[in-house]
Amino acid sequence: MTAKEFIKKELENFIKQFPKTRVRYEFHEMANAHFIEILPNEIYSLDEKYLLWESEMWDRYVELYPQEGICFISDDALVGINNAELILYGEEYMLVPTEFATINFDSIVIFYNQSVLQKIEEITFTEHTTWNNTEETKLPKEYSCQTYPLAA
Repeated sequence: MTAKEFIKKELENFIKQFPKTRVRYEFHEMANAHFIEILPNEIYSLDEKYLLWESEMWDRYVELYPQEGICFISDDALVGINNAELILYGEEYMLVPTEFATINFDSIVIFYNQSVLQKIEEITFTEHTTWNNTEETKLPKEYSCQTYPLAA
């Protein structure tokens, strides 16, 4: 089994153990290193179960493939993944802005329906990105969420 095959198999098992995560994988040939991005950052940085998983996975990997590097990162790392070879979403993964971000909803009713938000006229992000909903517009899976009551 190659290092890539080993990592991809491990990540497929990982996403089942950590359903609130998203994982992206990329191999950098020039660095001869495998990069694995784990989101959300709260799990990557603070979750004891995850930290134990990463340590054990790293030990197994280094024992089998000492000639190739492996690096675990999150979205705040100085290096990033530009061309992901593999992206996996846990069943409960939900992208939630965590740094200085607010979302303004112009419409009061939000429906969750198979990863599609409906009845939203406009979502404005603090980075000055605006998404306008139309009949044809569907948000990517990472924007899907559960239904929650809104408070004013």
